[in-house]
Amino acid sequence: MIQVGIYCRLSIEDKDKLKSDDSQSIQNQKAMLCRYCQERNWNIYDIYCDDGYSGVDRSRPEFSRMISDCEKGSINIVLCKDQSRFSRDTVVIEQYINDRFLEWGVRFIGVADNSDSDSEIYGTMRLFTSAYNEMYVRDISLKIRKTLAYKREQGQFIGSFAPYGYMNDPADRHHLVIDEKAAETVRMIFKMYVQGNGYRKIVQFLNETSVPSPSAYKKLAGSGYVNKKASDSGGLWTQSTVAAILHNEVYTGTLVQGKSHSISYKNKKKKKIQPQNWIRTANAHKAIIDTQTWESTQERLHSNNRTGKSQILSPLSGKVRCGICGKPMKRNVYYNKSRTIMYYNLQCADCKTGTMQCINSKTISGLVLEKSVTGELNKIINEYCDKSNIRVCNIQNERFYELECRLKEQQKHQLTIKSRISQLYKDKLDGILTSDDYILFRREFSDEESETSENIAKLENEIKILQNNSGKDIIPENFTGFSELDRITADEFIEHIEIGNVTDENEREITIYWKI
Repeated sequence: MIQVGIYCRLSIEDKDKLKSDDSQSIQNQKAMLCRYCQERNWNIYDIYCDDGYSGVDRSRPEFSRMISDCEKGSINIVLCKDQSRFSRDTVVIEQYINDRFLEWGVRFIGVADNSDSDSEIYGTMRLFTSAYNEMYVRDISLKIRKTLAYKREQGQFIGSFAPYGYMNDPADRHHLVIDEKAAETVRMIFKMYVQGNGYRKIVQFLNETSVPSPSAYKKLAGSGYVNKKASDSGGLWTQSTVAAILHNEVYTGTLVQGKSHSISYKNKKKKKIQPQNWIRTANAHKAIIDTQTWESTQERLHSNNRTGKSQILSPLSGKVRCGICGKPMKRNVYYNKSRTIMYYNLQCADCKTGTMQCINSKTISGLVLEKSVTGELNKIINEYCDKSNIRVCNIQNERFYELECRLKEQQKHQLTIKSRISQLYKDKLDGILTSDDYILFRREFSDEESETSENIAKLENEIKILQNNSGKDIIPENFTGFSELDRITADEFIEHIEIGNVTDENEREITIYWKI
């Protein structure tokens, strides 16, 4: 029996989207496609709906679930209103409809535009449709970018959620008005900091007095705001949250936007913009913090940062965890009076950020921990290893394998593109494509081929660097053990370390998970 997967998508660009959980546009798609299946006595395996996702978005949850069911063999036919509902991304269309679906025995049908992967003319039609979709998305993206840039320059707030302490003006959602309840907390944070209280004390006070954190406050207000970091902290205040508020110029009435932008209309990863190119609008809204308080705050922040954070990576960086809650142990760096010697201690991140949900609040000296680990490592080597035959393995093997796999994928993709370009030329010779159409499609695939070639070159260069640096196994001469711990040794021998609580004998529980 034929098993059909119905896929519906409502684009974020669609103007007829309703505020209901399932928009009318989605409902119409469902009704049309279900009727299509009923007329042919096809069984509907499942219905997949992505509401509010762009056609070039590759992280659509329901789309991914449908692809997974196709790969499992649960679906014979993917049914959409038209090809653009499936995707407007040429690469995605080629990857699945013209490649993976053929491998999995899956047929694609677009009802409204008569697209059918089993049709003899689909190959040519697919190229036209894909090119049109590419141009459509590029045009829409350009218009949206221009509109947003204009709104920023006009001092209009274009964020999805208002900063903590503000809310969107009911009369104009692009204008911020003060949320007095949250604003009082903001004022208190600035006041406490100016009075000499540090992040930790402020966080402890806020949590002890049950003041809702920004994410918790927005949730209580019925907002759909989601913060992954806030979820990890259990909805409590953290030092990073307080720091973000103290550094945020918005509380002076100045709107600062355009700090980052998407790499392209296809790639939504954010690229940071230099501060001098940010768009600032003074007096865009009422200030919560007066000028004197802001300047005093910034002066103290800058004075506290005069030494800067240590850029030296400790040997155990990223390897030490709390044995109670499992969170990382974070480093605190300090110096002697002459600033000639650097020390550091480690503390459970939960306690360091001020949430204080973990009972493992005691710090441990980083240098003492390094010495303890070195001693344990030497004991293992003395007991179990033949010193004359000790070798330092190439710790870059895993990275090398990863790069080789990525290189093979890109090379395979390059061959696929070249094959498609060759087919285009054949279609031109056979009169299926006009010269103008051939040039248009050839340019699209050539751009993709150039990008792939660049990726291959970068990967090959990385592999070459690894090969040159890794060399052969190293045999230590006159090996007697490790006198101190370094990063290479730690990476080679240590998986991770767990630091427990202080015992009744006033000793610290340390569990080392070795790679040997």
